[in-house]
Amino acid sequence: MQLTLNLTFTSAPLRNQFRPTTWLYAGWATACIGFTKNVEISQALSDALDHGDEDDHDQQLYDALWLAHHHLVIDQRPAFSFTFNYLIDDKLQGLHIERSLRLHVEEKEQLILLGLLQDFPTSSNQKTKE
Repeated sequence: MQLTLNLTFTSAPLRNQFRPTTWLYAGWATACIGFTKNVEISQALSDALDHGDEDDHDQQLYDALWLAHHHLVIDQRPAFSFTFNYLIDDKLQGLHIERSLRLHVEEKEQLILLGLLQDFPTSSNQKTKE
């Protein structure tokens, strides 16, 4: 008795390789930092900084925006990546936990985009600052 294999394959549906990024207007904090262009942050960055306390979220987002502006002014490059370190106040255990995010900022005409490194699928985010 001889065994035969019947392998029939069907093509898989095409999938978008890059997930679309949702951008949020961050105008509430940008003018006092010194930005002269519109600034948008990725939804993923906002979510990554959300640990249940709105005040902490706003402060961490403000700090990330400040660092992005600082690097844009000092380095004068249109795009770069940097590491953002911050503390989370774990109120249940009474500890501060250090977290790090790899952020990327890009300046495009009258818009500045700040988000997680993976929010930018282009090759320009491969040039890192730190």
